[in-house]
Amino acid sequence: MRPQPGRPHGAYLCQRSAGGGFGSRLEAPGPAVKTGTAVTRANCFLGCSLPEDAVSWLCVWQRHLQKQLAAAGLEQAVGWVRPESLHLTLVFLGPVQDRSCQRLQDLLDGRCDDLSALDTVLQPPRFFPKPARPRGLWCPVTESGECLQQLHEALLPAVVEAGLAYDAKPFRPHVTLGRVRRRFQGRRELKSLQLIPVEVLFQPPQLRAELRQVHLYRTEATPQGNLYRRLATWVL
Repeated sequence: MRPQPGRPHGAYLCQRSAGGGFGSRLEAPGPAVKTGTAVTRANCFLGCSLPEDAVSWLCVWQRHLQKQLAAAGLEQAVGWVRPESLHLTLVFLGPVQDRSCQRLQDLLDGRCDDLSALDTVLQPPRFFPKPARPRGLWCPVTESGECLQQLHEALLPAVVEAGLAYDAKPFRPHVTLGRVRRRFQGRRELKSLQLIPVEVLFQPPQLRAELRQVHLYRTEATPQGNLYRRLATWVL
């Protein structure tokens, strides 16, 4: 199936490569680099969008968390991911030139035809990487088998063949709801905050989400924050 043109998405912070090369580790973010009106090098990643009903419930969970943070005087502690930007990252690539994006699209064209939609469960949100020093809030994504891991691994050969570096850390599927702003990281009030679990207040305590599409996203810097633009879409 030919990739389908995409549309802009909302703000979401990405990372870029520390040194390039196959399987290189990735670190701190940088803005998109533009020549005229064309972005020639920008952070890119492969990921899955979420169904509307799952996004709606995630927004309910976000509001629940926002109220708890505000009650603790921490309403400015977290930058929240916009509803249209919520997604599950499959492979993070870092900065990629336009011609490499096209090469990757060509390689992935048809390779997703043998892949099926995935039934997943979004677990209640929690601080990551650990409550003692949180950098964000995310919902781990689980499933009955290992299809997500297999999908992640199925995309890697095309990434390597396109000559792209990718984040080689172990794959931990999740949906990020928000990131702790740098000036609040390590704050005692945040570390000691005991969030009321969403499963106590809301049903369903877990969200089922069928993942039907894989997208190639490009991050574009704007004065209002980063935009996620879908460069291509493959239907599972």
